[in-house]
Amino acid sequence: MQKEPILRVEGLRTTFTGDEGTVVAVDDVSFDVNEGEIVGLIGESGSGKSVTALAIMGLLPKSTSQVTAERIMFDGRNLARASDREMRRLRGGSIGMIFQEPMSSLNPVLKIGDQLIEPIRIHERISYRAAFDRGVELLTKVGIPSPVQRMNDYPHQLSGGMRQRVMIAIALSCSPKLLLADEPTTALDVTIQAQLLDLLLEIQAETKMAIVLITHSMGVIAECADKVVVMYSGRIAEQGPVTDIFDRPGHPYTKGLMQCTPELTGNPRRLTTIPGALPSLSALPPGCRFAPRCGLAQPACEAGRPPMIGVGQNHASACIRADELVASAAQPEGAEV
Repeated sequence: MQKEPILRVEGLRTTFTGDEGTVVAVDDVSFDVNEGEIVGLIGESGSGKSVTALAIMGLLPKSTSQVTAERIMFDGRNLARASDREMRRLRGGSIGMIFQEPMSSLNPVLKIGDQLIEPIRIHERISYRAAFDRGVELLTKVGIPSPVQRMNDYPHQLSGGMRQRVMIAIALSCSPKLLLADEPTTALDVTIQAQLLDLLLEIQAETKMAIVLITHSMGVIAECADKVVVMYSGRIAEQGPVTDIFDRPGHPYTKGLMQCTPELTGNPRRLTTIPGALPSLSALPPGCRFAPRCGLAQPACEAGRPPMIGVGQNHASACIRADELVASAAQPEGAEV
C-alpha cells in the first residue's frame, strides 16, 4: 500500500496588495513531496518559488498578502487551516527551512550559539547545557571547524559559506521531517556550492527527510532532485520525474532553461537564451503566460489557460504542444517526428 505524501499542496494561491492593487504571485500550484524525496522547484527569479515556500510555512505578512489553498497537507495536518500557534509548533520542529540569504536571516546582534540553541529548547524542552552540546554537535556535523569557539561568534565574524552552514545546522536542529531549502547555495563560489550540496545530500540520505529544493540552476536539479516542478510567472509549467524532464521536456520553457545551461562534458555548443523577461504581475498576458516569449506559440495559446497534459507516468506539462515536444525529444538527433 502506497504511503501518503509527507507534503501535498493543492490549489495554492497567493495574492499581494500594494500600490498597484492586488496581484497574484502564485496561481493554483499543486504538487506532492513523498517521504525521503527531493523535489526541485526551478524557474527564473520572480517565478513564485520562494513565495510558494513561505506560503507553506505561513511566513508571509498577513497585512499585505492572502494565502488560500484547497489543502496543504503535511504529515496528516492541513496547514491551510492551521492556527498561528500550530504553525509555530511545526516551524523549526517538524518543518525546517534554509533561507536564501544567511546574512539577513541570521540576527546580527545574537551569537551563533544563541540562535542555534533557541529552536532546540523551544521544541524539545531540554536544558541549556544539553542544547549547547547539541549545537556543538550540529556545527561539527555541517563541517564548521572549532565549533565551541563558533558558538560564541557573531554572524559577521563568519564567511558566507560558514553562515550558510550555520543556517543548515539551525534548520536541522530538531530533525525535521521536511526541509524547505530556498536557494541554499546562492552567492557562493562553485566550490563551496558543491560542498554544501554534498552535505545536504549526505544528511538527507542519513535522515531520510524530504526536501523541497528551490533553485534556478538546472545543474543543481540534475544532481540532487528526484522530481522537478518547473514554475513560470506563478504557475506550474511542467512537473515530473527528473529523468523524464531532462530526457523528454514537455514545455518550451523547460527546454529553454536547459539550453541556456552550460555543459562540462560532451561537444561544446553555443548557449541559447530565452528572449524577453517575465511579465509584470500587474500586467499578465492572457492564456499561456509564456506565450509572448515562446517560439512555438500559436493563436490558441492566448485563448485560455493551457491545461496540464499528461505526457508520461507522473509527468505533465501545461503546453498545448506538449505531446509534440516529448515525441521530438524521444527521436534520434536529425530524425523527423
